[in-house]
Amino acid sequence: MKRYSLIYTALILVFVLSSLVSAMSLPGTIQLDLSQPPAAEEKEKDPVLEKYHEVMSEISISDEAAEVVENIRKAVEGIKTITMDVEVTEIRGQRLERVLVHLLASVEDVIARIEFLEPSAMRGQILVAEQEKMEVRIYQPINNQIAVRGLEDASKEVLSTLSIADLNTFFDFSEYTVEVLDATETDGVTAYRLEVLTEDEVLHVSVKSDTWFPHEIAVVEGEPPGTLVISNVVIDPDLSSETLTNLPKAKEVRM
Repeated sequence: MKRYSLIYTALILVFVLSSLVSAMSLPGTIQLDLSQPPAAEEKEKDPVLEKYHEVMSEISISDEAAEVVENIRKAVEGIKTITMDVEVTEIRGQRLERVLVHLLASVEDVIARIEFLEPSAMRGQILVAEQEKMEVRIYQPINNQIAVRGLEDASKEVLSTLSIADLNTFFDFSEYTVEVLDATETDGVTAYRLEVLTEDEVLHVSVKSDTWFPHEIAVVEGEPPGTLVISNVVIDPDLSSETLTNLPKAKEVRM
């Protein structure tokens, strides 16, 4: 499974779910027992745990990279609401595909909203995902309709990426080999560019020390190559459920 596949439809839905999953209980989710394990002499060896330690022992990360990774983790930990602009570009042969959306999400209300800005064919579309109703509503201005789907059905498009469908895990690079490619200080703010080696891809992650919120993730080795750019991030704004769910008046069609 590719952790950072930049197929833009999937990524948009990933970001829709990104602020929801930490407050959701998805069917089939594995629940881990984090209670204190029995003493070593009282239990048999766990092959899964042994494999985990084997993988972790092979991870290479410098003290500087580890500090940056930890600061990123702390920056996204505990976010309750968020708004941001997300631009995804993807290179497919000789064609460059690009999509730009504005994302608004609330973990407390378990609602997320994305407003499509580009390309022009998608401009004006609005997608709202509500956990309480377990549904996704998509306003389509071209026919002035609202398509309604069950959340479990809509999420089929991103089942392979649900493991990264919350901010805490999406920006957690601690399980991978990470290297600081360069660090440049300007006016007291240090801009870092990290190289992250995942199972299938090589990523370049850009982040600045004033926010520690990554603003660019580029797939430099992997298929398809592409870049995800995050801008205009506002953490914990005042977002009401009415603001998030409000759609133009239109005929609803259940899919």
